[in-house]
Amino acid sequence: MMLLILIYLFFILILLLMVAFLVLLERKVLGLVQIRKGPNIVGIYGIVQTVVDGVKLILKNLMVLVNVRKFFFLLAPILSFILSLINWFFIPTPFILVNSEYGILITLVISSLLVYSTLWAGWGSN
Repeated sequence: MMLLILIYLFFILILLLMVAFLVLLERKVLGLVQIRKGPNIVGIYGIVQTVVDGVKLILKNLMVLVNVRKFFFLLAPILSFILSLINWFFIPTPFILVNSEYGILITLVISSLLVYSTLWAGWGSN
């Protein structure tokens, strides 16, 4: 059981590193397309830029306006995040997380529920 958890954690770490390097590659390509320098200021060749962006996102102040529906305004991003994480359980990977023959159907259902979080975010912000 412990070995299985370590394999999952290793798999998640590899996925996160792949996403970080894909973001770096995207920024470099967009820098070339827009004829400007890409992210090369933070760290060696801009490798740390994605980590700095994540820290900046976490440390940002939460601003809640006076005339918003606070319940929907705060619940919408949380619901979106939780549904996106649940959706990963049913996507086929080398290590099956949930063995279900209805995996594609469940993925479509959860993806369609993500629309409600977008609607709630818009409705909650007035």
